[in-house]
Amino acid sequence: MGLDVYSGCLVRYYSRNWKTAVQQWAEQNGVAVNVVRANDAEPVPVEVITDDVTSWRDKLLSELSEYINYPVIWNEDNDITDYYTDKPDWCALHALLLFFAARYLGETVPDTVPKDFTVFEHPLYKKFMKITQNQYSLYECEWWLPVRDTLMFPAVLPTGHERTLATVGLLEAELREINAIDWKAGEKTILSWTQTQGYPTDGYFRDGKAEMGEIHTEYDTVSLAKFAFSILWQAVAHSKKHGTLIILDY
Repeated sequence: MGLDVYSGCLVRYYSRNWKTAVQQWAEQNGVAVNVVRANDAEPVPVEVITDDVTSWRDKLLSELSEYINYPVIWNEDNDITDYYTDKPDWCALHALLLFFAARYLGETVPDTVPKDFTVFEHPLYKKFMKITQNQYSLYECEWWLPVRDTLMFPAVLPTGHERTLATVGLLEAELREINAIDWKAGEKTILSWTQTQGYPTDGYFRDGKAEMGEIHTEYDTVSLAKFAFSILWQAVAHSKKHGTLIILDY
């Protein structure tokens, strides 16, 4: 399954009142697409979702109140607040994790990663995790709450699943650390990376027809890392502006 980054209301997310980047592209180009997600549940009325989500949000913020120093804006108005989404896929996200692990350790970043690369068994990742003791939410979390304080903690989702959650404030601090350790890129450059970096093109869609080109089995590590970084950076900006969560969707 592919990986999308979503920043929007949780009510909108659970009610599937949003379209992934692939769905949006398919809709624009008249292509049928079927999205399959892990642990997809039966549809629930939006009124029930809204009650459950807002109750969960209020309870969670109450439990965290002693650790929160900044005002919290967390919108759950479903179809009023806009959402942001893009698709780094797992390979780009794991390239970013590998890139930071290598630079943090003062090691050379591998030039390339194979198609469908996962970072978990890589020696640099294992060394990094042993030294940092799971302190980075980018390595530990799939959800970030719209809170400015830098927090990471165990919690139970509205669905009853146990997860480690973190705040957008922590994710932003980590992204700034990654940028500072090597790239030191400005806002304009970071935003451009979703267009200039990422996966090489294996195929094209022209005049309603798919055309295959060169099939790539290796990807440039730094290019993929920059691509994923830019998507997460834009998700953080959206979250801070609109008061929305960030979720890794797959």
